[in-house]
Amino acid sequence: MTNDERSPNDEARVRLLNIRISSFSRYSLLVIWISTLLLPIFLPSPLCRAQAHAEHPAPLDPAQAEREARELVSAMLAQRPAQDETNTGLLKIRGADDQEREIKVRFSTKTTSTNWANIYTTLPSASQPTVTLTVIHASGSNEYSLCTDRTSASTTDSPQKLTGAELMKPFADSDFWIADLGLEFLHWQGQRLLKKEVRRNKFCLVLESQNPRPVTGGYSRIVSWITGEEPHGIVHADAYDSKGNVIKRFDPTEFKKVEGQWQLESMEIRNLKMDSRSVIEFNLK
Repeated sequence: MTNDERSPNDEARVRLLNIRISSFSRYSLLVIWISTLLLPIFLPSPLCRAQAHAEHPAPLDPAQAEREARELVSAMLAQRPAQDETNTGLLKIRGADDQEREIKVRFSTKTTSTNWANIYTTLPSASQPTVTLTVIHASGSNEYSLCTDRTSASTTDSPQKLTGAELMKPFADSDFWIADLGLEFLHWQGQRLLKKEVRRNKFCLVLESQNPRPVTGGYSRIVSWITGEEPHGIVHADAYDSKGNVIKRFDPTEFKKVEGQWQLESMEIRNLKMDSRSVIEFNLK
């Protein structure tokens, strides 16, 4: 299909390729989970041929798989937002009993010359204390802190630094764990490229991240489908437990055009073990 043969709808889909990393890094699921384009795209013929070849790739040499994985992870960790941003949204949690509850959340991104931070804050409600999670993305590592404002008791807990098993705990009782919101798996030592293939009409690098210190009930490894072109974004991810079972699945779900730019409108994480689901809906107005 040539450029002249594409319909207006095709052109609109192709323009999704211009989504900037700020849409993704703004809220760190996901930083890299979020900038991904999931809608079907009609690509120019050279890319179509490359994608068709990638559907039946040759096995990767182990040394090559590790080298390309390191290069990919390094490029992803180097991505950062261009400016500070603040937005609000809803965290919708559906439990195993199919009951759904909503929590208003504020999302902020702060940048400095040496690092940048994602800040997730639940807004006050009668049934939920204000919880603030801060993830500082520094060179080579993340720093996590959690603070709870117990308004009803007129007390505010001191910020608590989180490490290790504490990262495998829910944020605001949702299916989004602390580690999810910081993309902690990118900092695990065991990284290798499994294959290259097309998923949802996007040429993807399939990255396997091995947790060097898995905890009971936490992730032992994560397999993620990452767009091959920069800025890299996550099309889909599966999280496994120590028994090799998939316990979580993540997908960006909806996009909306705002002031000429496509931005992520919602993202979903499903907990297969608990039969629950959580969705973050961003306010893009």
